[in-house]
Amino acid sequence: METVNQTPNPNCLNIAYIFKTSIGSINGSWTEGNVSTVKKITTPNGQQIPYVSGQSLKYQIRKAWQEMGLSHLLSEVKQAEKKSGVDNTLGEPHNYIDDDLLGFMIASSGENRRRTAAVRASAAIGIFPFRNDRDLGTKSKEKTGGDVGSGGNIFETEIYYNYFRVNFLIELDRLGVFQDYELSKTHKGKVESLSLEERRQRLKYLLNAIANIWGGGKQSRLLTDMSPKFLVVTLQTAKSPIFLETLTVTEEEELNTTAIKEVLQGNTNIVQHNFIGVQSGIFKNNVAEDLKEFKPDTVQNTFNSILNYIDNLVF
Repeated sequence: METVNQTPNPNCLNIAYIFKTSIGSINGSWTEGNVSTVKKITTPNGQQIPYVSGQSLKYQIRKAWQEMGLSHLLSEVKQAEKKSGVDNTLGEPHNYIDDDLLGFMIASSGENRRRTAAVRASAAIGIFPFRNDRDLGTKSKEKTGGDVGSGGNIFETEIYYNYFRVNFLIELDRLGVFQDYELSKTHKGKVESLSLEERRQRLKYLLNAIANIWGGGKQSRLLTDMSPKFLVVTLQTAKSPIFLETLTVTEEEELNTTAIKEVLQGNTNIVQHNFIGVQSGIFKNNVAEDLKEFKPDTVQNTFNSILNYIDNLVF
């Protein structure tokens, strides 16, 4: 009897990208005196690397959905019963895209339940060390009759020139699929998984948000673009963030394309399809030429290609 090999449906979409900040202070940490600091981690050699938390990135996605006119698909945020408690959403993933994709946790006297996010997010990790650069500002007293000559109250903000790498892993087999323990008592046993078309649409909304993501701290005077300047997206049959530690840029601001090729060539057993986009004029090397075997395009055209591909994607 002849055996027919069937290609399994992908169970995850892996999105990795690099964005650049010429000057930014995206995600703040504790204030030290009159200095607004940025979040940092310390490497084994003692260098400090700035980062933007995954929580901050998900907040920017939620904000992007609002700006896309999708507020009706976002769950209402409810105040915690106790002042010391944590605010929570309605926890209805069948009705609201953020409860579905970004997850929730509800801990109250009436119920305790949660949904682990179907969208897993890394922090955005700076590729270069923090150099202790600061932006000097003043709170002017010119209009209030204070001591104008002294220049007003001085404050400082930590800033950086850097490239950041990000990784999202979307669990396609959980997007729009719900378990009874995630649902309220009134919905247990009564909620079906979303249709394939609805799941595709939610995935498209997520990709559109990532394509246009912007925000973070100090945007009124340090406007920052967090959208991808190099983008690689893979459809996979194994949930592995294969690019998480791969995307790097040299001190000459050249993208390490050799490492990207190694990952793609070494994971053909789990990668069913890949998309690559690069914005010209950002990196000093010719990324498109280096990766020509993978048919790179512009970042925006790449997002459009992915969105078109999703129209026929079964997951």
